[in-house]
Parts: sequence; structure tokens; C-alpha cells
Amino acid sequence: MPSVPFAASAVTAPIVTPHEVVKKDKTVDRPTSEQAVVFGSHQHLVGVFHPTSRPVAQKTAAIFITPGMLHSAGPFRLHVDLASTLGSRGVASLRFDLSGIGESLPVGAAGRSLDRASAEISQAIDWLQEQHSIQQVILFGLCSGADDSLHAAQQDPRVCGIVAMDACGYPTARFRWNRVFQHYLPRLASIHAWERLTRRVLNKTRLTRWLLRVFPKSTAPEYSTMPMGTDLREYPSREIAKQEFQRLVDQGCRLHLIYTGGVSDTYNYAEQFFDMLRGVRWKNLATVDHFPQMDHVAILCEDRQKIVDRVAERIVDFARPN
Repeated sequence: MPSVPFAASAVTAPIVTPHEVVKKDKTVDRPTSEQAVVFGSHQHLVGVFHPTSRPVAQKTAAIFITPGMLHSAGPFRLHVDLASTLGSRGVASLRFDLSGIGESLPVGAAGRSLDRASAEISQAIDWLQEQHSIQQVILFGLCSGADDSLHAAQQDPRVCGIVAMDACGYPTARFRWNRVFQHYLPRLASIHAWERLTRRVLNKTRLTRWLLRVFPKSTAPEYSTMPMGTDLREYPSREIAKQEFQRLVDQGCRLHLIYTGGVSDTYNYAEQFFDMLRGVRWKNLATVDHFPQMDHVAILCEDRQKIVDRVAERIVDFARPN
């Protein structure tokens, strides 16, 4: 059978009209459409737009910022679940890959990743404004996505709200006290902890003796490695963080912070956010949740559902006209 030559052409994904589901005398809007989009200064950013047919605010949408090297679906499809839930509650959203992540091309300005992410978030807002007349957005970010969201909001006044999960943390007196009683004392009193420590010390000693026999010290290879910590998240100083949060509040940006047990080494009680940033005039624009039993990426289904419900609730509240 003769082969048919394939002609390359641009194909636009069809948009399916959202439908309504009536259940228990309540009309629930369930948008079934998603639109793959390409945008950015070099047409290098790829994302998925999730519309809604019953917007709580015509000119407001949400944007999900990728955490670390994860793509736009988010950890365990968190962003997908959030987009679906928000669509059913009246908020359109865009989830996209930052440059060099997922399907977005590694094109962009040199310099700090924070500044590059900030510029790309502004380009995402530009696309929403041009294509859907969106005038303001609410950002959701986890981990480095939280850092990027907070930084981008200071550069772009169109950001009217932020939900940040496991953002910056700074020690306080109560944090240190909790750390002693919640982390160190239980280990000191644990027989199993002492047994594990003893085994590690003995195993390390035996391993060291064996390595020295096999690889005498004079002939052991030497390696030059990157210093520990240079590729990890680095928070701004506490004073700079205070200035940045004050700037956000002064421009009317609403904030909701979520902290999990996954960052217990920097944050371990609910009120720590306000204690560690004393002096900031919050103007009732900031709220905090603390979920100490939950891990950093909400790996359990029930934890992820809790995050989806809570984040969606806050975003919808931020989107509603005052």
C-alpha cells in the first residue's frame, strides 16, 4: 500500500463546552475543557489553560507555579486536581512549565532563577490578559514555587493574592524550644535510637578499616565536588523578608501560608510565621495553616485532598470581588 506523505500543520486542540451536573438540588459546574497553550517572549513556555463557565470574578484567574524540577502537573498531579476543583468552583487557571522544565524550552535571561521565574510568570499573566481579558491573578506555589510566587508578586502588581506552601522559615525562641522537646529529647530517651546510632558507628568503623586496607591513604583518589548547599533553596535574610512581605501587604496582596511537617526543621508551630516576622503590619491580609502530620508534597491521598480543598477555598475567596 503506498505511503501517504505527512504534511506538517499547526493543530489547535478543540475546546469542549463545559457541562452542568445537577445533584441534590445544587448545580455544580464541571468544566471538561482544557487547552494546551504556547506563549512567552520566545514562544518557549508551554502550559494548560483550564476555563470555567461560571466565574466568580470575570477578570481574575489562578496560576500554578512549578516546584523544583517538577512539571506543570505538580507533585502527584496536585496542580491538575487544583485546576479541576477551581474550575468547578468558578475560577479559571493556568498551569505551565517554567523554562527548562517539562515541555518548556530552556530559553530565557541569564541570572538568578528567581528573576527568570518572575519574568516568565509575568509573561503568563500577559497571555491571560491578551487571550482572556484577565486583569489580576492569584498564584499558588509549593517549595521553590512559593519562593518564585512571592518574588514575582513584588515585581508585578497584577498579582492580587498568593497561596504559598512551605515557604521561608526563620527560627524563633519557641521554635528552638519545640525543637528540643519534639525532636532531640524523644531520641535521647529512645533505646532503639541508641541502638541505631551504635550500629552506625560500628559499621562505619569497620567500613573505614576495610577501605584503608583496600585503598591505602596515600593512593586514595581525591575529588573536587560542589560545596554542600549551593544548589539548595536559600531564603533571604529575615530583615529582607520583612521588607518584602510588608511591600506585598502595602500593595494589597492577600496571603495564605501553608506549612507542613515536611519542613519541621525550619517551621514547627502554627503561629511561627507571625512570630518570626514581627514588625510587619499585616492589615488582616495574611492567614496561616499548619499541618504537622503532613509531608512536604502531600503524598497521601487524604492529605492531598485536604490541600486541594483548602487551597481552592482560599483562592476562591481571594478571587471574589470585595
